Amino acid sequence: MSKNMEIEVNGEIYQLVAGFGFLHEVNKKVAIDVPSTGTKKEVGLKFMVASIIDGDIDALADCIFYMNVGQSPRLKKTQVESYLEDVEDIDKVFEDVINFLSHANVCRKEVMQLMSVQEAETKK
Repeated sequence: MSKNMEIEVNGEIYQLVAGFGFLHEVNKKVAIDVPSTGTKKEVGLKFMVASIIDGDIDALADCIFYMNVGQSPRLKKTQVESYLEDVEDIDKVFEDVINFLSHANVCRKEVMQLMSVQEAETKK
């Protein structure tokens, strides 16, 4: 599996990377209190992936945007949103992003765990 994913927006190819830069940016978005410690744990990836699995297009847009951080050329959030509005097969985009994240070293375990929970819920 490639370490990069690509999307084409308005004829230009944009690189998407699920590395530590992506992980740190996404995790900062949600923090929860750790009981009895007085500290917080950043868990944004967990919430983002769960939302994407549930079909949340805003979470998908955020994910694509943050995977492009540090890459050149750089996507604007409005470009990501336009891309998602116009893409022919939005279900494939959801599937491709989750598949890509499930193979990226920095988030593989988290994604696989969330996918397992979702599969178990679906079987009920």
